[in-house]
Amino acid sequence: MPAAPYRTRVLWQSPGPMPNGLQATPEGLWVCDQVDPNRIFLLDWDTGDSLKEIPTRSLHGSGITRDPHGRVWIASTFGYELIAYDAESGRELAAFPTPPYDRSGGPHGIEWRDGELWFNVPVARRVFRMHPDSGEILGSIPIPGDRAHGMAFQDGTLWLADTNRQVVFGLDPADGRILDAIGVHGPEPHGMTIRDGTFWFCDATTREVFVLERVTAP
Repeated sequence: MPAAPYRTRVLWQSPGPMPNGLQATPEGLWVCDQVDPNRIFLLDWDTGDSLKEIPTRSLHGSGITRDPHGRVWIASTFGYELIAYDAESGRELAAFPTPPYDRSGGPHGIEWRDGELWFNVPVARRVFRMHPDSGEILGSIPIPGDRAHGMAFQDGTLWLADTNRQVVFGLDPADGRILDAIGVHGPEPHGMTIRDGTFWFCDATTREVFVLERVTAP
């Protein structure tokens, strides 16, 4: 993983007006957009060109993940739910409400791991684990920061981007203990994913997709 000193490098802009979630996959980079028409995109890694677009009914989608069963999951923040779509046809397959069930806050980052859906709810300051077939909450851990957003797993560490603090926290997924923290200077880290050990981010305000790179000494 990257370590200080480091820098951000902007690659290109997402085709949607407000990209808010990223997921690395072999077929390309999945992106969810948080405003009308709430589309999800599959983008070319090198150019950012759209390979596929799927309209969704999500409200302010803030996170996206891909499972090994052909489903793309969206964290619908203002819908207070997780929604699954078929990655090929775009057909809706499932939807489950997320805690807190009083609708005081919705989910943001979402990630698939070991047959479970992991997602964070900033207002609750927790990451929850959900069964993808029943919607049952299987557990949760506390998280630091003010505005949790994108998440990704790498080598047993749960990495979580905090947009307000512009920090990526490395957490122990067993108890939420902070293992590492990396500052992100420049664009705001909203959506996040990891590809081949490199952090990828999107900034919903500028539409920029950028990476965090380690700076090597001359």
